Amino acid sequence: MSNRSPLIRIEGVLAYIHDNLHKSLSLEELAEQSCWSRWQLQRVFQGQTGLSVAQYVRELKLSLAAERMLTGGERMLDIAYELGFNSEVSFSRAFKQFFGASPREYKLRGLRVGLRNPLTKLTDLASGSVVDSAFLQTRIEYRPAFSILGVSSPIKGVLSDSPDFSTIVPETWCKLHSALDAGSIPASGLIGVVDTRMIGEPLISYWAGVESQAIKLGGQKNHQTLGLLEIPAQEYAVVSYIGAISGFSHVVEWLICTWLPESGYSGVEGFELETYGAIEDRGNEACTEMEYWLPVDKKA
Repeated sequence: MSNRSPLIRIEGVLAYIHDNLHKSLSLEELAEQSCWSRWQLQRVFQGQTGLSVAQYVRELKLSLAAERMLTGGERMLDIAYELGFNSEVSFSRAFKQFFGASPREYKLRGLRVGLRNPLTKLTDLASGSVVDSAFLQTRIEYRPAFSILGVSSPIKGVLSDSPDFSTIVPETWCKLHSALDAGSIPASGLIGVVDTRMIGEPLISYWAGVESQAIKLGGQKNHQTLGLLEIPAQEYAVVSYIGAISGFSHVVEWLICTWLPESGYSGVEGFELETYGAIEDRGNEACTEMEYWLPVDKKA
């Protein structure tokens, strides 16, 4: 049995789940598909995806239900039964627990928030890099308008013929830290912004900043060196990543080049966001929890 066989089996389980979301998809049924026991499937699935089997199935079903409610005129009862829920009551309870709103409230709001997409295997583009994951999951999120205070630099992006982001981006963050007192920078909540609105220009603008409402101004540093950037409300495809900062660009490339063309969404010019958690030094690598927010529109 090859070393890759567990990964191949999990791919098979995922394909079965994605093709059969109308079924109840019990753990026993999925274990039969994998040729593992229920306990073995749980353990391997968690190790390969970071999710439990039940959590993954439930979140996909509820996300599909939410999308159908937003785009069609189906009755909630019909959606619930078609996705394997025993009753409208159990469906509504699970929906509210996951989305924080009842199905009716979610539909009236009319915004895609928290929609989970199927796990996708990383291509060779990223799998041979420092990205320590076999699969990535995206989600669709609406984000209201907000503003950041920060500094900007022109860069050649990740998809440029001669990208320079690996040197310019760290330099831009150094400029931000130099412009702020240490106490005014939050431990998390740092935001990088890629301004892609200048179509046809050889350079794009990269911002390193902090949400204006989160920053603590004051002290001895000259905060007049900071610029204000307004980010409009937008729908995004979001991918999360935990690991070495050096692997983040591979995840972004995967999102744009591999996931987006097959997603049912189109990329739009605007502001691409990077969010960062607290940064830890682990040996020779700086590690953190990051997300990339890519502006998208649902294809008609």
